[in-house]
Amino acid sequence: MSDNSILGIAQSGIQTGMTGLHKNAAALASKDAMNEPTTPVKEVVDMKMNQYQVLASGKVIETVDQMLGSLLDEYS
Repeated sequence: MSDNSILGIAQSGIQTGMTGLHKNAAALASKDAMNEPTTPVKEVVDMKMNQYQVLASGKVIETVDQMLGSLLDEYS
């Protein structure tokens, strides 16, 4: 697996997490969410899961960046 595909997977993870956050925020802000007692809790928990997905994907990008930097340092 090349680092380009790893970056693609990480970027996809960030995009998926952000899309989930937007959906959760919209559901939490809707009037229907206030009518069901479990919906606000579920949306907040899902938002937290999406936040961790974005953070983890960002760490993957950081790690790939560091690895590429180390490789360039070694070969220069």
